[in-house]
Amino acid sequence: MTGILVRMTDHRTTTRPGTVYVAQRRLAIGMTLGVLAGVVWTVSMICTLVSWAL
Repeated sequence: MTGILVRMTDHRTTTRPGTVYVAQRRLAIGMTLGVLAGVVWTVSMICTLVSWAL
């Protein structure tokens, strides 16, 4: 059994660490843009409510 497992793990491809960092960077950029969009939406809603109140 261990011989089969050793052969199976020998053929596994190595993962490149660079792809993880690119994915993390894209996630961080996406989250930042999402937060900025939320802030812009919130400010616009506040401005709309203020203009309705006047």
